[in-house]
Amino acid sequence: MIPPVLFILFIHWLADFVLQTGHQAITKCNNLTSLLSHTLVYSLCWLVLWPMLGLNTLFFIGITFLAHTFTDFFTSKLNSKYRLEKKERELFISVGFDQFLHYVQLILTYQFCYELA
Repeated sequence: MIPPVLFILFIHWLADFVLQTGHQAITKCNNLTSLLSHTLVYSLCWLVLWPMLGLNTLFFIGITFLAHTFTDFFTSKLNSKYRLEKKERELFISVGFDQFLHYVQLILTYQFCYELA
């Protein structure tokens, strides 16, 4: 049995990196359609894979969609600024913090859903 946290991290990696297009990654900072198409695909990935954990799927996906959209709305703007200014260290730190925020949200939401089950 795979520990749930590893499954969560794998789904996040797949949905946030592999399934995000280059166009979405570059334009989500100033194009709401790109941002929402990314977070919708991200959330649909959870819809397909989350039931394997046997918890309240719709609640988890709803919270995750809202949190991921909110987080990326702000971090993508900051990341775009650092990319344009060629501030690689700041960009690297910002992308890492974006991922940290996603991990915290996913793990806390998972724990909350687990306690409800």
